[in-house]
Amino acid sequence: MQGYHIGLIPDGNRRWAKEKGLEPWEGHMKGAETGEVFIEWCIDHKDIYEVTTYGLSEENFKRPAKELEKLYELYEGELTKLFNKEKIHKQRVRINIISTNPGPVPANLLSLFHRITVGTKGYQNKVLNLLVGYTGQSEILEAVSSPLNRVKNLFFGLSQDDLKNGLKVKKPCDFIIRTGEESEEREARSGFLLWQSAYSEYYHINKFFPDVTKEDFDKAWNYFENTRRRKGL
Repeated sequence: MQGYHIGLIPDGNRRWAKEKGLEPWEGHMKGAETGEVFIEWCIDHKDIYEVTTYGLSEENFKRPAKELEKLYELYEGELTKLFNKEKIHKQRVRINIISTNPGPVPANLLSLFHRITVGTKGYQNKVLNLLVGYTGQSEILEAVSSPLNRVKNLFFGLSQDDLKNGLKVKKPCDFIIRTGEESEEREARSGFLLWQSAYSEYYHINKFFPDVTKEDFDKAWNYFENTRRRKGL
């Protein structure tokens, strides 16, 4: 077994900023620091093979132009730093930057996405999927309507394997963490890996993402391990 696939829905950057009287992008900047902690934690974790984290959903393209401009600048800086990180290459972590609607993303950022994907495509020890301009509904629709699956559906009908092979993220997600201060625990998927999360365990960290710590991720993993143990998996 390669290891588990863990997902992250990092919610609360904008609300964190609003509470502190800051601009939304200042919350995203602080959240990026937590994102670094999470990625390092996953890379160092011996039982985690694949990681998928939300960066930007298709719906997020409706945000104010100034906020999106600042987000794109942040992504450019953070992804460049990630790609230049020695640990990524030493531990041979493949980085996939996945979009179901890349159209609104600036050309310079798309070029960086391509450079990072090509630069790590030969790595097999771990996989890091970053979802930028993505939603699970579009991913499923693309898989169903691919040329090959259209032909198969016309003559034979589609199987689950046919659809899965058309997805951008192939491996089922075992465990999904969502952050964000809420009055009660949330398991809202927000379009995140809708097909791959059919049997995922969920865990809610009741903090805005910028306030989440490595210890919170450790606590989440302990919950996952105990849940799996009780189910005999």
